[in-house]
Amino acid sequence: MVRNFYGALRVRDDDVGTDYATRNLLHGTINHGSQRLTEADQYNVGSYYGPNSGIGRTMAEVQARGPIRYGVVGLGAGVMSGYARQGDYVRIYEINPVVPVIAKSEFTYFPHSEADKDILMGDARLVMEKQESPQYDVLVIDAFSSDAIPVHLLTKESFELYGRILKPDGVLAVHISNRYLDLAPVCQKGADALGRQAMVVYDEGDQYSNSTTWVLITADG
Repeated sequence: MVRNFYGALRVRDDDVGTDYATRNLLHGTINHGSQRLTEADQYNVGSYYGPNSGIGRTMAEVQARGPIRYGVVGLGAGVMSGYARQGDYVRIYEINPVVPVIAKSEFTYFPHSEADKDILMGDARLVMEKQESPQYDVLVIDAFSSDAIPVHLLTKESFELYGRILKPDGVLAVHISNRYLDLAPVCQKGADALGRQAMVVYDEGDQYSNSTTWVLITADG
């Protein structure tokens, strides 16, 4: 367990000694990513990002075309880097300096990936504004699972920024699973501002994955 300005983070192992042994990253009661501990399952992507989730379906569709470029706002346990293959280009935005230490030492998704990968520290929106456009195929916004959401990542201006750093046919994938707030209408307004289509994808999860709600925004129906 560690604590800093951003709160307390805990790494907890559940079901140790069974086929379902899992390591979890927790911020209060909110799970920020999990990894199975059994050798056969440790690199299966689950948690909020499983193959039936909105982002899982997106990655399957886009990666079928070949190497891709994708960005992720929110590192957590590094689960989204489990999709990163050799030849892919991945940039992860993270504001909490303790999180990369945990993701690299207590979990193995990020260290294991052979992609061209990096973690960009700082407020994601400010870092993006300073970047030359990376032209992402997919941009994942995964910062809204708690009860204190970074509202500045949901404004009209932020959606316009996301549109600028995505390829014209790129997908903006927003993770809106939240116990307290319904963010789907906000994302619809963001899509309207971009002149793009939005779709809510809900899945109930399975033994590897949590139930999730994602919003996918794209110009390519």
